Amino acid sequence: MSPSVNLLLIADHASNYIPEKYNNLGLEKKDVVTHKAYDPGVKELAINLSNKLNSQLVLGQYSRLLIDCNRDEDDPTLISAISDRKIILGNKKITKQEKNYRINKMYRPYHEKIKKKILENKINMIISLHSFNPIFKGKKRFLKYGILSNEDRRLSDLILNELKKGKKIVGDNEPYKGSLIGDTLYKHALKRGIHHSLIEIRNDLLSNVKKIDQVSNLMYRVINKSIRSLSITL
Repeated sequence: MSPSVNLLLIADHASNYIPEKYNNLGLEKKDVVTHKAYDPGVKELAINLSNKLNSQLVLGQYSRLLIDCNRDEDDPTLISAISDRKIILGNKKITKQEKNYRINKMYRPYHEKIKKKILENKINMIISLHSFNPIFKGKKRFLKYGILSNEDRRLSDLILNELKKGKKIVGDNEPYKGSLIGDTLYKHALKRGIHHSLIEIRNDLLSNVKKIDQVSNLMYRVINKSIRSLSITL
């Protein structure tokens, strides 16, 4: 990695942890190990990549079912009462006191950790890692990777081009849009003028150690090449 780049990797949805007192928010245990609760494979991918790139790393510590750290505090989906057509009973009639507790205990410490990393390590590049389901509304997604961006596309365009060179099936702002006001990259990167991108990986490509290693190696090469291209302007 270029010596001019101080990289931070983040994974908002790295964990499916729900403290026992919440009784899985009324869900069955099988639901808590699915994409409803977190981004499968992303924690291991993020750790691998951070080691390879010698970058800083911040991982989300709680399930997105409790609170979605990739949302603004005022976003109505910050604490969702429904996920993937499944009602989340523990969120359905949440009190203001409980909402504030989750914001103060789970949400704000995560963002404070990111802010601290940025300031202490003079971070000038942030990459956010996520994964998505291979099946959506009964239809197979053939897309393998998605590069999400807002109006600052400097890093995203380079990563997209590198993946396309390798003839990877990659989407530009697919399978989701990257321009959510108040999300993590908006809050910590766009508003600070820091180079940034969000990488989505289909989670069946992260379903075991071997596959995670393969994706880690691919992303290491792609990110390194993109960084070399961008570091001229840093």
